[in-house]
Amino acid sequence: MLYLHHSNQLEQLAHEFAQLQREDPLEPLVKEQVVVQNSGMGRWLSLQTAHYNGITANIRYLFPAEMTWELLRTVLAEVPEKDPCAPPVMRWRLFAIFLNEPEAWPELARYLSGGATAAWQLAAQIAKVFDQYLFFRPDWIREWESGKGADDDWQARLWWRVAGEQQLPHWVRLQERFAHALASINPAVLPQRICFFSVPVLSPGYVQLLGKVAEYLDIHIYLMNPCSEYWGDIESEKRKHKQQPDVQDYFNVGNPLLASWGRQGRDFLDLLIEANADLDAVELFGEPDESTLLGRIQTDMLLLRMPEVMEWDAADTSIALHACHSPMREAEVLYDQLLALFTAHPDVTPADVVIMTPDIDKYAPYLDAVFSSAPYPLPFSIADRSPGYAQSITNLCEHLLSIPQGRCDVESVLTLLEFEEVRARIGVDEAQVQQCRAWIRAVNIRWGTEAGMRPELGGANTPEHTWRYGLDRLLLGYAMPGKALFNGILPWNEIEGSQAEMLGRLQQVLEAVFELANWGRQAHTLAEWNRRFRYLLDAVVGEDAPLQAVWQALDNLEKTVTQAGCEQPLEWAVFQSALAEQLDKRSESDGFLGRGITCCALMPMRTVPFRFVALIGMNDGIYPRRDARASFDRMGQGVKRGDRLKRDEDRYLFLESILSARDWLYISYVGQSPHDNSELPPSVLVSELMDYLERCVPDCRAALLTKHPLQAFSPKYLRGEAGLFTYNSYIAPSADKAAANFCPTFWQDFTLPAPDPAYRALNLADLIRFYQNPARVFLKERFGLRLNEYAEELPVREPFALEQYRERDVRECIFQQLQQALPVSTAEPLLRAQGLLPHGKPGELVFRKEADVTEAFFKRIQPLALWQRELFDLTEGDFYLSGILNKLDVTTGRTLYELGKLSYWDWLDAWLHHLALNTLPESVCPHITLIHTPEASYRLEAVSDAREQLQQLLAWYWQGLHAPLPFFPKSGFNLMEQKEPEVAKIMSTWEGSGNFAGECEKPEYRLLYRDSNPLETHEAAFMAIAQGVFGQMFSVKK
Repeated sequence: MLYLHHSNQLEQLAHEFAQLQREDPLEPLVKEQVVVQNSGMGRWLSLQTAHYNGITANIRYLFPAEMTWELLRTVLAEVPEKDPCAPPVMRWRLFAIFLNEPEAWPELARYLSGGATAAWQLAAQIAKVFDQYLFFRPDWIREWESGKGADDDWQARLWWRVAGEQQLPHWVRLQERFAHALASINPAVLPQRICFFSVPVLSPGYVQLLGKVAEYLDIHIYLMNPCSEYWGDIESEKRKHKQQPDVQDYFNVGNPLLASWGRQGRDFLDLLIEANADLDAVELFGEPDESTLLGRIQTDMLLLRMPEVMEWDAADTSIALHACHSPMREAEVLYDQLLALFTAHPDVTPADVVIMTPDIDKYAPYLDAVFSSAPYPLPFSIADRSPGYAQSITNLCEHLLSIPQGRCDVESVLTLLEFEEVRARIGVDEAQVQQCRAWIRAVNIRWGTEAGMRPELGGANTPEHTWRYGLDRLLLGYAMPGKALFNGILPWNEIEGSQAEMLGRLQQVLEAVFELANWGRQAHTLAEWNRRFRYLLDAVVGEDAPLQAVWQALDNLEKTVTQAGCEQPLEWAVFQSALAEQLDKRSESDGFLGRGITCCALMPMRTVPFRFVALIGMNDGIYPRRDARASFDRMGQGVKRGDRLKRDEDRYLFLESILSARDWLYISYVGQSPHDNSELPPSVLVSELMDYLERCVPDCRAALLTKHPLQAFSPKYLRGEAGLFTYNSYIAPSADKAAANFCPTFWQDFTLPAPDPAYRALNLADLIRFYQNPARVFLKERFGLRLNEYAEELPVREPFALEQYRERDVRECIFQQLQQALPVSTAEPLLRAQGLLPHGKPGELVFRKEADVTEAFFKRIQPLALWQRELFDLTEGDFYLSGILNKLDVTTGRTLYELGKLSYWDWLDAWLHHLALNTLPESVCPHITLIHTPEASYRLEAVSDAREQLQQLLAWYWQGLHAPLPFFPKSGFNLMEQKEPEVAKIMSTWEGSGNFAGECEKPEYRLLYRDSNPLETHEAAFMAIAQGVFGQMFSVKK
C-alpha cells in the first residue's frame, strides 16, 4: 500500500513518522529503511524522532538511487553491486571509447581534437546527459537498443556502443524485468516497509516503480506540500499573459507565488496521484499565524488564495530585506541583526537560526571572519563547503596535482612549505622556511627540474637556474669551498652545522615531487598513477598527517575505473582532474545542524524548519540558476512534466525556505554598487516576493527594505537613520573617546626603563647598523619585535638581461679574476655557474659589456692599494666603542673600490668608518678615505673633531634606545645632498610614488608612525640629526 503524508510543516511530518515507529514498530533487529535526499535531512529526522519518542535507533538512511538499486538486486538475479551505467562509471567507459576509436565519431571531431583532456571533459558531459535520458526519456533508450535509432544519429550509435553491445544492466532494462519478476518474488525477501521522507522530486519511472512495489509492501511518502487545496492546474501569471485574451480566463492562477515557484512540487504531486489511483493520503496541514506578514504569505499559499490588502503593524519584523554593497557587508549587517534579535527575544537561541546562501564557498570566509572575531562572538557551524576550506591536506593534494602540469617554478614548488604537514616532514618552522627561501634565492633557482625538461617548455637546454643544478650547488657547498668550479658546478658554501640536516630533508621532499613531475610527462595506467601518488604523499607529509580522505578518494577512483574496464594509459591531466573531483566531493552532513547557528548552502532539502531563516547572497543572475545545457542535450528541445530543471528546483527551494521560517524571514543581497553606489536589482524571486508584499500592504517596500551604507563605521549608524544600528563598540554612541580610537598608534611617548648598561659598550658595526634603521633596532632591542619586510616573491624566470642590483656582483667576480692576473674570460663560466648571466648570446653581450667597464676601472686605479687592518677602541664618557678598520693603506689612507652605484647605506658605512679612522694617530694611517667607482672617484678629507662627532652619534644612539629616534637615513641623505636643505623637497623620498616605494613603507615606520608623517611632526629633530650624520660628511666630501 502507498501512503502519502503531506503537510506544509516539516515537523508535522517528522511527528507522523515518529508516531508510525512507535505505534507500528518493525520486527526486532529489522532496520527502518528511510529514503532521504541528503544526509543532513537524515540527521534532522533522527533528532526529531528522538525528541518525540525519547530515542532513535536502527534507522538506515539511503538515497533514492541506492534504494532503487537495492530493490533491483533483491528481486533480480545477476544484478551487479554497483550501477554500471552510473555517471562516474559511464564517463570512464566513454572516455576509453573516445581514446581508442576517435575516428568512429566524426560528429565529435571538433571536441576530440583537443586530445585526452578534451575527451575526458566531453565524456563527463555525455555521461550526465545519458543518465538523464535513462530516467526522464526511457523511450529513447528503448528505441536505440531495439535498433530503431537512425544510422546518422551519433547518440544512438554511441549508446549502443557503450551499453547496448555489452547488454549492460541499466535502469530502463532492469525496470522492465523487475515488473515481471516482482509477481513471483517471495515477499519475505523484501523490506517490511520503506519510507520516503521529504524527497522533493522523483522521476516518472521511479514513481511507477514505487506503485508496483507498493502492491507488495507498505511505502510511506512524507511530502512537503505548501497547499492544502488541489493546485495541479494552476499556472503562473506570466504564462497566463502569454495566451490570447479570449482564453486567458481559462487559466487558473490561484496564488501567484505558488503558481510561479511551485512547478516542481506540483508536477511531482500530480505524478504520485496519477500513478497510484488507490493512494491513501493523510493531510497534516498546520495553520500559520496570519497576524504577521510572513504568516499571511504562508496562509495564502496554504489556502490557494490571491493576495488581499491586510492591516499591517509597522512593528512587524517577520519579513526583512537588506541591500548591501558587498558580501562582507552582508555578513556584518546580519551579525548586528542577530544580536538585536537575541536581545529582543531572549527565548531565541543560536540553534534556532539558519543562514543559507547560493554560494557557501564565497560567503563562508566572510561569515567566519565576522562571527568569530566580532566583539560578541556567536557560536556557529558552516556546512557544505568544499573540502579544501576545512582540510589543509586536501589543499596540499590539489597543489601537488598541479605541479607536474607546470614549469616547476620556484614559487609553485616552495608553496609546499606553507603547508604544516610538509613543514612537519622537513622539521622546519615558519622562520626556517624563510631561510630555505633565502638559499633558493642565493643559488638562483628559477624553474625546471633539470636541463632536459626545459626544451619541452620552450626553454634553453642549460642546467643553470634549474632545481637540480641549484640543489647540487647547495649540497656541494657543505663539502667544499666555493672558489672554483667542480664538474661545472660552483659550490655555495654558506650552509653549516644543523642547517645541513634541514637541507637534506628538504631535498628528499623535493626529489619526490620532481620524480613525479618527470614521470608525469608520459601516460600511465591509473593503477600506476595511484601507486606513484601514494609514494609522493608518504615522502612529502609527516606520519601523523590525516590522509584517510585521500586514501579513500584514490580507492574510490580505482574501483570506478576497474568497474568501467578502462585500462588505457592516462595523461597526467586526466588523472589530476579525476582525483581532484574525488577530493572535492563534499560531505553534506558535516557542520549541518552543528554547534549554534547553522550556515549552509541553499540546496534541495536543506529547508528544515527554523525560527529565523536568513537567505543571503540573493543577487540578480546568481539565483535562480540558469539551465545551461550542453548543445547536444536533446532534453532541452522539449520540457516534459517531471523533468528536473535547475531554475524550477531553485524556485521551489525558495518557496520551501519561506515555508520553513517559523517567525522571521531575513533576505539580503548586494543591492548597491561598491564603485558608484548605483542600485543593483535582487534575484527575480526576491523581486516577485516584494511585488506580492506590496499587493498585501501597499507601499510597504520602503519599510521592509533597509539600504545600508558602504562602510560599517558610517556615521549614519550613529544617527540611527532609517532603522540603521550597530553593535560595533568602536562606533556605537555609548563608546567613549578611547574606544573610538580603534587603531591607536603603537608608540605614544611612553617612558621606558633605562636600557641595560651593557648597551653602552658596542662595536662600530653595531653603531652602523643602528643608523641604517634606528626604528628597527629600537623595536628589536626594547620590545623584542622583529618585523620582516613583505616576503618578496622569488623570480620564476631566468634572466634575459642583467637583473637589477646584480651589476656589482658581476663586476666583483671579474675584478677578482683580474686581481689574480687571470684572463678576464675566466670569469664568464663562474658567472654562468652562479646564474648571474642570461643564457646564450644575451649573456655573452652582457658579460662583454661589464668586462670592458671593469677592465677599464682596473687599469685606472693602478697601482692597487696595499691593504692592512688596525684595531681601534674609543672611550667617550660612559660609552666604549671598538672595532676593526680594514682596507687601510699607509700612504694614501683608507681606500675603497666600489664596483656599483653608491647608495646611502654605502655612504653611511664609509662615513662612520672615516670618523673612526680620524681617531687613530696619523702616524698609523693618513686621515683620508678614497672611494673609487667605475664612474668617478671621491675623497673624504680629514676631520678635526671626529671624537666630538662620534660622541654626538653615541648620544643619539642612546636616545634611540629610550624612544624612536626621528632619523630616516634615505630621506636624510637626500636632504643633505641639496645645496639648500628643505624637508618639503624630499617628501617624495619618504612617501614614494607610482615608480618606487617610499621610505615610510618600511614596517617599523608603519608601526611607529601609523597616522602621522614624522618628517613634519619631528622636522626640527630630523633636520638636526641628518645634519649631524650626513651634513658633516658632505662638508668634507670632494
